[in-house]
Amino acid sequence: MSDTLVYTTHKTSIGNLLIVASARGLRYMTLLDKPTDAEEKLRALPNDGDQPRLVEAHGFLASACTAIDAYLSQGTPLSLPVDLAGGTPLQRMVWLEIARIPYGETISYTTLADRVGFPRAVRAVASACGANPVPLAIACHRVLAKDGTLGGFSLGGLEVKETLLALENALSEVAA
Repeated sequence: MSDTLVYTTHKTSIGNLLIVASARGLRYMTLLDKPTDAEEKLRALPNDGDQPRLVEAHGFLASACTAIDAYLSQGTPLSLPVDLAGGTPLQRMVWLEIARIPYGETISYTTLADRVGFPRAVRAVASACGANPVPLAIACHRVLAKDGTLGGFSLGGLEVKETLLALENALSEVAA
């Protein structure tokens, strides 16, 4: 039997978020170009066989939305349960390591590759960052290029990444 996934759209200071969750935690989030894009994004969700049943559930995700608002408006550290049902083993390993980066700190893609045991696979690790399905909950904006430049960010691009780093006062040198 398929997981039932619930979703909501939520207007934030960085744009309209589509947030999808299972009973275990957040599964997917993305910014919508316009509120009517939610249906298209939901149809494009990756799945492992059976199509998940999607149920719109604003109330169920209310606490996640409140936590996201507190993070974006006041810089309150964000801690939300996640469900990493998708992704390759390398991607999940990278995402779990990113989740260990403390609030307000940054590391380089090179350091991240070292930490997951693949020091020569920096590009693969960077690709795993880009595939992060829940970029606010697993704060991949805290991963920067070795020279301290921002690199990329799948949730709204570099402008949003810079906004999030500024919110955390983390726009300084890359931590080793």
